[in-house]
Amino acid sequence: MYDILIKNGLVIDGTGVSPALKDVGISGDKISEISVGIPEKNGKTVIDAKEKFVVPGFVDITSHSDTSWTLFDYPGQESLLSQGVTTIIGGNCGSSLAPLVHPDAIKSIQKWTDISKININWATTKEFFEEMSKMPLGVNFGTLVGHGTMRRGVIGEAIRPLNLEEIEKIKLFTEESMKAGAFGLSTGLGYSHEQPATADEVINFVRVVKNYGGVYKTHLRSEGREGLLAAINETIKIGREAEVPVLISHLKAIGRKEWQYITAAIDMIKNARNDGILITFDVFPYLRTGSHLYQLLPRWAREGGFVKIFERLKSPDMFAKIVIDMQRATLHYNRIILASAKDVSGVGKSIAEIAKSANLSPEETIAELLIVNEGRVSIFNKNLSGRNLMKLVLYPESSIASDGAGYSTEHQKSGMLVHPRSFGTFVHFLHHFVKVLRKLTWEEAIQKVSSRPAQVIGLKNRGMIAKKYYADIVVLSPDSLADNSTYTNPYKYSSGIDWVIVNGKIAMKNGELTGIKAGKVLKK
Repeated sequence: MYDILIKNGLVIDGTGVSPALKDVGISGDKISEISVGIPEKNGKTVIDAKEKFVVPGFVDITSHSDTSWTLFDYPGQESLLSQGVTTIIGGNCGSSLAPLVHPDAIKSIQKWTDISKININWATTKEFFEEMSKMPLGVNFGTLVGHGTMRRGVIGEAIRPLNLEEIEKIKLFTEESMKAGAFGLSTGLGYSHEQPATADEVINFVRVVKNYGGVYKTHLRSEGREGLLAAINETIKIGREAEVPVLISHLKAIGRKEWQYITAAIDMIKNARNDGILITFDVFPYLRTGSHLYQLLPRWAREGGFVKIFERLKSPDMFAKIVIDMQRATLHYNRIILASAKDVSGVGKSIAEIAKSANLSPEETIAELLIVNEGRVSIFNKNLSGRNLMKLVLYPESSIASDGAGYSTEHQKSGMLVHPRSFGTFVHFLHHFVKVLRKLTWEEAIQKVSSRPAQVIGLKNRGMIAKKYYADIVVLSPDSLADNSTYTNPYKYSSGIDWVIVNGKIAMKNGELTGIKAGKVLKK
């Protein structure tokens, strides 16, 4: 007798092979049978999947639910569950919630959340996992360990190269975190506190990760006018010398002048793979980025983090230089939309609109917004190429990831906007690239959101519909599958996701969330 029996569905198992009509039996938290003609009487709960697809739960390997604190504010992670996500990986872009070896370490997440409002009762990664295991989670959660977090834990607010003693400390913290179950190391080398780190510094820590079968995952040092190809070359060097699998988070070329380099970037990755380096990337399937307003400042003006940024903005001489440099960048302020801020009065408006109403220049407006909101301002910026997105999505070894966070519709009360990727990434990808454009088959697309990300990050027994694998399963209606989240009204769940099963428990039933939180803390 199976606890759950899924009957009559077209199974797309995540491996890329052709779909097949099969029944799936679930016992406890595992898949125990996949065959044809299992009698209904053999299931305690029977799901009729006729004319529906039965697919693995989606794996989001670039999530910020942890560092944006939504994993704690909305532990059900409803915006992810409702689009079929059953597993997320945090600790991305150089920032993680552990290890916190000094009070300054948590400051690595202040660009995503107000750290003055959070409570933390752990220090090590092991303690972090113990606390997370006590929480009722809607999705499975695993984490990388953040290079920037450890750096801040060792040298605080200082922004400089590390000495040998400091390198040894971070190697020790990396090893302790890997022993505790982290999946690897992440970097955000474009962020102020990690910029002084050279490839040689990073290699020290990635070699520790190698000993535990982990991965190196990076937010590139540059994605725009400051050197996309050089950043990829640096990443390849780290992978080659440390001999670990390498994942590039949310690969993209920001800004029209950089668009021309995406083909060369992909070719560099292909050539590295041909040379034996296990390198690939994930991509979010939208043309607008969701980023931080302060990143529009010239690079030199961002150096030193928020403290130095505010000093420069408040200095008349420095501010004048910032304005001139920003004007040279030819930013399209009518395309840059304010998404969130402490003062929500401008949310939903473009920088150009806010500047006009305030009788300020766009550059002055950006400065005022940053000062008033203590730097925590997020934006939507239309600065990506559709052709490039297509190339990245269709690259055979790429994965799809949200680069977002999980929410409940309750967050709408905050008055802030979130990027629609938090509510619709995976359904948008399937709807747009499979149903509408027909650029991928269903089995190719499902592989990009299930088994491939699971394999590259190092998950065991997840990401496929196979016997003895964990029962993370989605039943979807292909005809009605569509994402409903938009930039102006993001708080809408997707359509066509009928059933979501997490570790053998039904988290979504007939298109409605059940409230069951069956997620687990995953360890390497």
